[in-house]
Amino acid sequence: MADRKQRPSRITATPRQKAWIARLRPELQRYFPDDVRHLDLRVAEPPDLRANVRMFSFTVLADGLPTADILVKATHGRQATDLDMAFRAAQVLEQRFATEPHLNTPRMLDLWKEPRALIMEKVEGESLSVRMKDCRNWAIETGCQLAQHFVEQAGRWLALLHEMPAPAWSQPMPDPLTGMESLLTRLRTFGVDPLEEKRIRELIGVLGGNSRHEELPLHGDYGIHNILCRSPHDITVLNAMLAWQGPAARDIGEFMATVRCIDKWHLFGGEMAYTSAVIRQTEQKFLAGYKSVRPVPQKAHIRAYAGLRLLEYWLDHVQHQQTRNIAGLRSLIIRRINQHFVHAILND
Repeated sequence: MADRKQRPSRITATPRQKAWIARLRPELQRYFPDDVRHLDLRVAEPPDLRANVRMFSFTVLADGLPTADILVKATHGRQATDLDMAFRAAQVLEQRFATEPHLNTPRMLDLWKEPRALIMEKVEGESLSVRMKDCRNWAIETGCQLAQHFVEQAGRWLALLHEMPAPAWSQPMPDPLTGMESLLTRLRTFGVDPLEEKRIRELIGVLGGNSRHEELPLHGDYGIHNILCRSPHDITVLNAMLAWQGPAARDIGEFMATVRCIDKWHLFGGEMAYTSAVIRQTEQKFLAGYKSVRPVPQKAHIRAYAGLRLLEYWLDHVQHQQTRNIAGLRSLIIRRINQHFVHAILND
């Protein structure tokens, strides 16, 4: 662990945070066996209390000085199974990427059975989505060359994952076309053009053939929001549970969908989150990184999986707008959302 500048703490610990400090304090030497200094904990941030997941952030002190940050992810119910899977996946991935100095996964420290919680080191860096915010024109002077490099690294990371055998706990991916009819039926109520719907069906319909013969380990949510970047070369990929196995095009399509997805601040301007030029450059760089490790799947399958994921994003957006704004403005925004996603799915 490297020493860092001391940050004053003015956060008062909640009862839950105090309880976790008491539980973790005796374990710190086990978590950081190479540090011979006296280790202690203090609260780093207010707790993040969600419906099924609670996140607690702590700073590790070595002889009173900050030296690392750890996160406690506590959960219950169905989410508890996800913790087990995430812990096992992290162990597998840590071994897989041990010889890749710039491609990382979060370091898991412990899995608590009671209370159910995952203990991990906090990862430093900004998400790739943040790095790309200045990349509207993919210009060198805006720092896009750095983002471009991170995109290529993300392609390499995913290809190395796909070179692994699928872990024993992973299951075959569900039929990708099962939910397409339901998605399109619900979107139809928001004014989707029948001819555009037909084109979307044809594009995604290629997945009904023999596109699922691969049994590769899948990340399952490989988007720009789950890729953290740290200059000059490092990326860390979050939330890989390796729950599913299937074709490589599934993960690649997921990445493409997050790049082509809509930016909520651009709804009124009628623009994509990134220009067509940025999207093309991003996809080319990502595929170049992937191709440096293993062959790229068929383009038609990548586009189909990206389109299927974009249908889900599309429905989320219009349903969210349905609950807010006055009727006339709501209709205008939904029309713009429809235009965005039709363009994102069908534009090559």
